[in-house]
Amino acid sequence: MKKINKLIVIVLAVVLASSCEDYLDRPKQAELPVEDVFKDFVHAQGFIEVMYRYVVNYSNSGNQNDGSNFLMGDEAVSNTTMLPGRFDAGAFWHAVPNGSGYLDRPDAPSNIPAWEQNNATIRPGIWDGWRAIRIANIVLANMDLMVGATQTEKNLIRGQALFFRAFFHSEIMKFWGRIPYIDFVVTGNDGDFKLPRPATYKECAMKADADYAAAAELLPYSWDDLKNDPNAQMYTFKTETYGNNLMRINKAIVYSFKGKNLLFAASPLMKNSTSATPPDTYDYDQELCEMAASDFARVIQMDNDNVNNLGLANKNNYTKLFYTNTTNVTKWPGTASYMGGEGEYIFSSTAIGINFATALPKSCLPYAEAGAANSPRPTHNFIHQTFGTANGLACDEDLSFSPQNEFLNRDPRFYLNLVIDGDTLIRKQGASADRKYAQLYTTGFARLRQNNAAYETGYFIKKWSDVSFNTQGGVISGDFDGVTSFNSFRMNMRLTDVYLMYAEALAATEKYGVDKAPNFAHLPSAPSAIEVINLIRSRFDVPTVQAAYSSIGIDILGNRPKFIDVVRRERSIELAFEGQRWDDIRRWVIAHKPEYKTKTALEFDRNVYTNVSRASGAFQNINFKVKTVRERICDYPKHYWIPFAIKQTELYQGFDQNPGW
Repeated sequence: MKKINKLIVIVLAVVLASSCEDYLDRPKQAELPVEDVFKDFVHAQGFIEVMYRYVVNYSNSGNQNDGSNFLMGDEAVSNTTMLPGRFDAGAFWHAVPNGSGYLDRPDAPSNIPAWEQNNATIRPGIWDGWRAIRIANIVLANMDLMVGATQTEKNLIRGQALFFRAFFHSEIMKFWGRIPYIDFVVTGNDGDFKLPRPATYKECAMKADADYAAAAELLPYSWDDLKNDPNAQMYTFKTETYGNNLMRINKAIVYSFKGKNLLFAASPLMKNSTSATPPDTYDYDQELCEMAASDFARVIQMDNDNVNNLGLANKNNYTKLFYTNTTNVTKWPGTASYMGGEGEYIFSSTAIGINFATALPKSCLPYAEAGAANSPRPTHNFIHQTFGTANGLACDEDLSFSPQNEFLNRDPRFYLNLVIDGDTLIRKQGASADRKYAQLYTTGFARLRQNNAAYETGYFIKKWSDVSFNTQGGVISGDFDGVTSFNSFRMNMRLTDVYLMYAEALAATEKYGVDKAPNFAHLPSAPSAIEVINLIRSRFDVPTVQAAYSSIGIDILGNRPKFIDVVRRERSIELAFEGQRWDDIRRWVIAHKPEYKTKTALEFDRNVYTNVSRASGAFQNINFKVKTVRERICDYPKHYWIPFAIKQTELYQGFDQNPGW
């Protein structure tokens, strides 16, 4: 199957990315009888396997292996030469096909498939999903050739192909908007590639939804369930596959992305995808929201039934969602086997060695990559707007909050995600005090440790590793912990995301709103939106939404727009620095508003300049000031969609460019 996988990148070309002559051109030695590829399950699955490699690892597919290239929104600031910096400047041409970053990749050497190379610059990007779509269409067009496969095996092949066709269309649509839905094998004959852009985003999304629905009917809850199925012959003689099916497309994966595709299509930006003026941020397509909620409810039911050991993380095992304490690549963050009984893992890119990375913590933590001017730093505007107080309110809503005490009485997740002044950075006994504890006040050592002072904001991100990972580029090697035994990995879908999207979908409808529980046939006891948000908050002992808002005189049950704001803030807290923010502030049509364009840093002093921990109580932070670091360029509608490469819009009439480009 390796031979087939290597040949396929030569045989296949990217839809809409080249001329007809280039598209059909391939060397004679690349010919392989299609009957041999699809004669049975084993061979067909080898052909399918390639599509798994096209699932992008957002945090480790950029032109710099530094972990910052997927923080595109208002949540972080970094060097202007990096992809997020280019986006801040409105320079989206940097990301068009044959640009750089995870949206696309430069061309790889023609004789070496991109997924077999360790260089981050040539791993598949979002636009490369067209290749996977073509593979899926070839599979679906040749199902009749599977004469040596049982019906169960045919269902597995067809189900995966349908899922991936929908998935890769959905991924491309998130960034480029309305695209033709390619559901046949393009040949280039008679101009069959000349497909106009659909009139609405919804048109493409509904075709994806149909593929997701068909895939869900064909695929199992877990491939491990097929171990003793006489109609799944591969599993009767390949016992080594049992227990190694975590990534194989199953019902939880399909319904999670089916619901996400519908929620995105229902969101204000996509619902009004051709509007010349910004639509109202609460203007959702309610029918699509109801459909999305129904799909998410199926995954929630799987959690309730402990299918695949799904379960929400709690405050005691929260960090296990993001990194392991071992370099063993069989241990995946977020999985039930690593978290201890239940896990949030639903789907990710392939966890091969090059994708299990230390890139994220190397760039996020203070002593992991000295001199790394590309390092992303959390922006104060995002932190202040998102991470509220321990009372369950946003900072600006809580009358007890003082801007002169920014670090006090905050939501517990504030302290789990961020390093603040005085936090321990080195656990080693006897380490130099000025390095052992974070000095993030304006003139502190940790803040001025490198030639990156212009981008220091008063915080570090500690989501992606324990602080003891601090050996790379250390100033004095004897001072540091020397911990290297861990893996850091970002999931493309996890259970908390599903719950939050479910709550958003319900809250966006007048039918269900804040507190009405739906009665789905597949989940008669489905929770209401507010029950879900209270569940998410309760894991960290944050007060219920009702209790928090009644304390300031707001009846949250009767204020659906306000509750939608609460849901969005919870989503921003839970998924902070996971690469979701840019998509969210765009689909909510708020990215162009001043409070999301101005990136700020927090400057402050200590009342006593001592090299001690915050826990010792030997100092207080004082004189807080907010400083503007950068103004993002973001105009509606221009900077809400990535432009298409000029060569694509000039292939034929009817494929129009995105607005403003």
